[in-house]
Amino acid sequence: MNTAALDRRQGGMRLRFRLLDLGLAVLALSLLVMLAQVLERLPMMRVQAVRVHGDFHALRRDELSRLLAGAVRGDFWQVDLAQVQAAALRSPWVESARVTRVWPDTIDVAIQERRPVALWGEHAYISSQGVIFTPTEVHTIAGLPVLYGPADHALYVMDQFRAMNAILAPVGLHVSELELTDRMSWRLRLDDGLPLRVDAHDTLAKLQRFVVLYRHELAARVAQIRSVDLRYSNGIAVAWQQAPQIKKTLK
Repeated sequence: MNTAALDRRQGGMRLRFRLLDLGLAVLALSLLVMLAQVLERLPMMRVQAVRVHGDFHALRRDELSRLLAGAVRGDFWQVDLAQVQAAALRSPWVESARVTRVWPDTIDVAIQERRPVALWGEHAYISSQGVIFTPTEVHTIAGLPVLYGPADHALYVMDQFRAMNAILAPVGLHVSELELTDRMSWRLRLDDGLPLRVDAHDTLAKLQRFVVLYRHELAARVAQIRSVDLRYSNGIAVAWQQAPQIKKTLK
């Protein structure tokens, strides 16, 4: 076969392939048009239920339902799932929300509730992730510690709270109140009522030093202690309660 004939044969094959591609494209477009026409003729698939589930403690279902009601709009396929998720996250008690469609008529909303691990001051809670949140009602919860400090240091306060409790646990003590002051020093109140002060320099090492002294010297006399100051590089200052005044009446 000469070169000219070979070129004509290859050109014919390329033309057939182009025509085949064109035919497939026209067929795909026709199928899409037909599908759109079929969908237009189908009755509207209304959402019949919004299913909300999760392990709830403080989160109120009725409050969450009100938030979601305005976000579930249109038929089953028109509901904006991102908008429903955003509505759920407007509740301060919601840590995360996953929204999915469940055929044929249900919107499923899986909620992870935000759990408070401490009070943040008197009017808010703080979560284990160091997120400060303020529900409509903030109550004192038995056994819940109280943390204070600048809001932009909330996660740092949470981390230090955990670290301090880990150091105190071997002697049976826990932090019931912890405050990070403007000068970045710490005020603590232990669960036995004992107040402590410690600065930002070697904070945890100084608290460890206190634990050693507490175990060997202070535990038996804790009722006589007014406060403990750990803000020293080589020592600890213990302020003792004043001895009671005993008055005698002379006859």
